[in-house]
Amino acid sequence: MWLERGFTQLVEHVRGRGSGRWQADVERLEAEVQRFGDQAWRRIAARWPALADLVRERRSVRARYREPASPQPAPVLELAAIDALIGQLMAAGSWQTRASAALSLAHIDADAVVPALVRALRDPSAEVAVAAVDALANHQDAQSTSTLLAVLENADSYFNPLTRVAAMSGLARRLPLNELEPIFMAVRDIDAEVSIAAVAVIAERAPGLASEHLLPILRDGHGYYLPLVRLAAANALDRAGCLNDSLALELLQAEGDPAVRRVLSRAQQRTSHDQVAFT
Repeated sequence: MWLERGFTQLVEHVRGRGSGRWQADVERLEAEVQRFGDQAWRRIAARWPALADLVRERRSVRARYREPASPQPAPVLELAAIDALIGQLMAAGSWQTRASAALSLAHIDADAVVPALVRALRDPSAEVAVAAVDALANHQDAQSTSTLLAVLENADSYFNPLTRVAAMSGLARRLPLNELEPIFMAVRDIDAEVSIAAVAVIAERAPGLASEHLLPILRDGHGYYLPLVRLAAANALDRAGCLNDSLALELLQAEGDPAVRRVLSRAQQRTSHDQVAFT
């Protein structure tokens, strides 16, 4: 943390000295900030295969949003049984038992349940934290929603991408369209895995807004977005039906990434053929 603060102070100091060689170096460093973890991505791709599919160069289809299923009725448990589950969540020796307890509390409606799940988000095991997120996503109260938003925002940089993507998945199922701004903002997240998840949510939940939020990824000239994120954006735009002949051709003229070019070329050829067939 002290190293990060020192670097930030150095950047601000150099920026304040005006233009010149140092300022150009700082701008280059600031442009290359999005990060990606292979191990985290493997776990995310295994858990959410649709995200992995978004970074493949296969033919895309228009996404269709499915309304979330109706909440399951809360099972009726004795207070002692609920206390036992909370005790396992807080103190069980194995992460498997703690995670199982979290999931068992997903549909339990009792005063102590949500606060216990919130505390479990700080469990040393990411698997337990993800289970707590999944459980919170099934509780429709305001505290659960605000907690999921806080995990996604990650103001103190505590949560790893796996937990944050789980929070986004829960929010995507519960937030109405006019409250998706936190997900729109996550497109530019420092964690590429979270950025890809945001791209996927936009393509599925708000395809009509895909151009507004995803085209800037392909048009960005500062090198901020990693290649996988740019490929995800291209595929998402294609799925959302945004890549017409003229737009795909325009993007192709400035695109240097071979994978993104293949997606754009496919879209341009398809839409051009459709226009010819229509006429």
